[in-house]
Amino acid sequence: MIEVLDGYENMQKDHENFLRVEEDEGPLFRLYLWKKPVISLGFHQEPRDFPVDVVKRPTGGGALLHGWDISFSVADVKEMWGKSPKKIYLRLMGLLKESLERLGLSLVVSNYGGSYKEYFCIFQPTFGEITHRGKKLVACAMRMGKRGFLLHGSLFWTLDYLKAEQIMGIPSERLRDRMITFEELSVSWEELLKAVEDFFTRILLCKASYSL
Repeated sequence: MIEVLDGYENMQKDHENFLRVEEDEGPLFRLYLWKKPVISLGFHQEPRDFPVDVVKRPTGGGALLHGWDISFSVADVKEMWGKSPKKIYLRLMGLLKESLERLGLSLVVSNYGGSYKEYFCIFQPTFGEITHRGKKLVACAMRMGKRGFLLHGSLFWTLDYLKAEQIMGIPSERLRDRMITFEELSVSWEELLKAVEDFFTRILLCKASYSL
């Protein structure tokens, strides 16, 4: 079920799931939209003034504009996925890539390991994010705990580039150069939702096979 909440409510629910997996629960999934445009900031970022609401994520990474994307979160214990963020990214985002490629897309999971200094995450696909011909298609960020982790993801379903330019202060041409949406790749809303459902199913199957 897709939840439609404001920025604070979405981040609060994800943080609560993170706390639950720290007590050895999981996996916990969320699939959600945003009631209105909002910018989420990485946990360590300093706020800036924008003409929309700004909310802090419990995960890291750079600032990201929401309101046209489909967001998801996965919270689980680290035991079977790996002790490092890189291992967890490779396994989980690899599963998501497989689900999305069933839509006929040719995708790459970024292995970029360099430094990142931009305020907005859109400019450089960081490690674990999914790209199509070099353009970011799925953004992700993670928080690691003692026992568990929280993975955030945003699938760029569509975007009003001119509106995004007004909100972010970034020319729409530059945005188009760095990102692409599923709508631009002729993927329907229903197809994308089925792909995410398949992704969640793959996670559960991996967990089941691990426990055998």
